[in-house]
Amino acid sequence: MNLLEDEWLNAVRLNGAEEKLKGLWQITEGVGTENPIVDIVSPRADFKGALYQLLIGLIQTTFAPKNEDVWEEYWHAPPTAEVLKIAFLPVASAFVLDNSDESSARRPAFMQDYDPLSDREAIAIASLLIDTSGGGTFFVKEGTTLAISPYWASVALFALQINAPSGGSGHRTGLRGGGPLTTLIVPDEKRQSASLWQKLWLNVLTQKEVNALSGNLELTGEQSIFPWLAPTRTSETGKKDFITHPEHGHPYQMYWGMPRRIRLDFETTQSGYCDICHEAAEKLIVRYRTKNLGVNYSSTWLHPLTPYVRDPKKEPYSIKAQPGGFSYRHWLGLVLNDDKNHKQAAKIVQVYLDSRQELIQGDFQPRLWLFGYDMDNMKARCWYETTMPVFQIPQESRKNLQTLSGQMIDAATEVALDVRSTLKQAWFSKPKEIKGDISFSDGQFWQLTENDFYRLLAQLINQCDDEKRATDLLNEWQRVLHSQALTLFDHWALSANNEDGDLKRVITARRQLEIWLYAGKHMKALAA
Repeated sequence: MNLLEDEWLNAVRLNGAEEKLKGLWQITEGVGTENPIVDIVSPRADFKGALYQLLIGLIQTTFAPKNEDVWEEYWHAPPTAEVLKIAFLPVASAFVLDNSDESSARRPAFMQDYDPLSDREAIAIASLLIDTSGGGTFFVKEGTTLAISPYWASVALFALQINAPSGGSGHRTGLRGGGPLTTLIVPDEKRQSASLWQKLWLNVLTQKEVNALSGNLELTGEQSIFPWLAPTRTSETGKKDFITHPEHGHPYQMYWGMPRRIRLDFETTQSGYCDICHEAAEKLIVRYRTKNLGVNYSSTWLHPLTPYVRDPKKEPYSIKAQPGGFSYRHWLGLVLNDDKNHKQAAKIVQVYLDSRQELIQGDFQPRLWLFGYDMDNMKARCWYETTMPVFQIPQESRKNLQTLSGQMIDAATEVALDVRSTLKQAWFSKPKEIKGDISFSDGQFWQLTENDFYRLLAQLINQCDDEKRATDLLNEWQRVLHSQALTLFDHWALSANNEDGDLKRVITARRQLEIWLYAGKHMKALAA
């Protein structure tokens, strides 16, 4: 069985028809016709994010364009499936799923430890999913995932390795830290149709751009890219070089990082229907084995598909999903750079703004697809996924736009807190003693103001160097915040959350909100 060569992954054509790829190189099948492949089919949202990263990593590793001219050439005229097959096949041995029939005790298999780990106790396959923990599950009803197709078990393993949260004593987190946020540039499909190839190619770097990534380019062996092809670089405390730094691996290892020591059990399988894809299979994986002290990646690896906090006084760390999800308040740090909070957009986003938007002809509208798990140590609290506009942002306007969009977001953050605080004053006679979480008002506030934020931001992009026009737009944003804050307050103030319906308290709180809306530091700055 081979993840690269076998027929297992369903794809969708433009007309909605589904078909199985006869090999992963068929992702460009039909490009240039009226009915290209436009997406892949995944039974789970986190698996789809993982599959996109797997395909991007595969293309990046085997078919990286030499320079921007070559990148542009393949954007307009994608390679044929046959050309991709020739590029992919040299690494096919790294995508073998089961080598249990080999005579050697050491059997390299995709994303699995080099050693068989036969001395370790077997664990139920459900625990391989990030949204489970031992026998209990957080999102999936317990007992519903008992047997998985080898292909989807391998996707689950890949998803775990690239997102690996803290797993207990010595069970290492992923190369980007536990539960990292992934951000991909994708076409805005509401404005234009796009092939799967375009969605993937937008996130592939040129060889010159790869040279600037973390990693050691002098390491050319496959095992420096695919760590499962060699004995695991274990991380026993006290061992010399027990931390794996960029000097110890090729830059492409960032796409294939393997912090966990895991072996799928192909010797104890069963036939039936996969509990993930619900298709029949002769060999379903029901358990796996694991061992701690796998690869311990340093934080100095900077993955090109992930945004980071780059505080000069601290080690870099990846931006994570957090309770409440994502909205336009995160836009600045995910698309440009949020200097105040030391947030830096992913390398692939920077590359798009610096060069790709100039290479792509026509009225192309990109969006940022962001996704990731909100993790509480080993526990997955939620899967977050959304898109936000990227816009075509000229280089000369970027610095001013950072400043102005930062002002807009600061003011909105201030107002959201004001609404929450005055609602507590309206609802409770002793608001300071109330410890309950009423942050749901924040989410509603961000939703109410989101369309106006992006509408005004789009205008600012082309007019931020015009001081008068920029001021007018900031003033309009101030009015939007003022209006929506009062609308939200009025909606909730006399709701069932009000402990006794005291109207006088509500009126007093509303007056306080109006004072803050005019006197707040960031709101006043908009009118300056």
